[in-house]
Amino acid sequence: MVKKIDITLDDEHVYRVAMDGNLREVPSVTTIMKDVGYYPWVFADKKEEPGEIEFPSDQMTPAERGTAIHKITENIDRGIEVDPIDPELLPYIEAYRQFKSENNITITSIEQIIFNKEFWYAGALDRVMQINTVPAIVDIKTGTQLKVTGVQLAAYKFAWEKMDGQKDLVRFALHLKDTGKYKLVPYRNRQDLPDFLAAVRVYNRKRQT
Repeated sequence: MVKKIDITLDDEHVYRVAMDGNLREVPSVTTIMKDVGYYPWVFADKKEEPGEIEFPSDQMTPAERGTAIHKITENIDRGIEVDPIDPELLPYIEAYRQFKSENNITITSIEQIIFNKEFWYAGALDRVMQINTVPAIVDIKTGTQLKVTGVQLAAYKFAWEKMDGQKDLVRFALHLKDTGKYKLVPYRNRQDLPDFLAAVRVYNRKRQT
C-alpha cells in the first residue's frame, strides 16, 4: 500500500505539501531537470521544440496537445467516455488503444502523485502497470524521444519505492505518434538516479543565499 501524502497540484502545475500546519511548495521532477539544463529546450507555450516556429491559432502547441492526450488516455483507463475526440489528437489515441490491445495490460495506478521528502521533489507518475506480466512504471510521451527520460523515470521510481510502492519496476516511456503507431522504450541505465539526485543538488545550490 502506497503511503498517503497530503500534497496538492494546482492549476499552475505547482505542488504543495502540508507540513506543520503550513503549505510548502515542492519543485517537480521536470522543473528541476529543466532548471539544470537536462532538457535541450524549455517547453514554451507558443514554440515548437526546439526552434522558433509559431503555431496557427487553431492548432495546439506541443504542450497543449500533450496535456489533452494525457487526459484522454486517463479517461480511457478510468472507463470514462471520451468521444468525440479532436481529429488532431485521434492518431495518438489510436496508438494508445493499439498498445493496450496488442499487449496484456493490467493497470494498478493512474496519475499517482509522488513525493520524496528527503530530496524534496514531487511529480505525477502516469501509470503503474503490468505489461505482459512485467511490472512497470510508464510515462506517456507525445514528443521527441530523449535519453534523459530515463532520469525522469528514475526519479519517479525512487520516490514511488520510498512511498512503499512496488519495487523492482521496469521503467518505460510509451511514445504515441501522429501516425497512429506507438513505441515502448525501456530505460535501464543505473546512472539515471544518481544523475537526477545530482540535479537536485545543483537546483538547491542555485537557490542558496
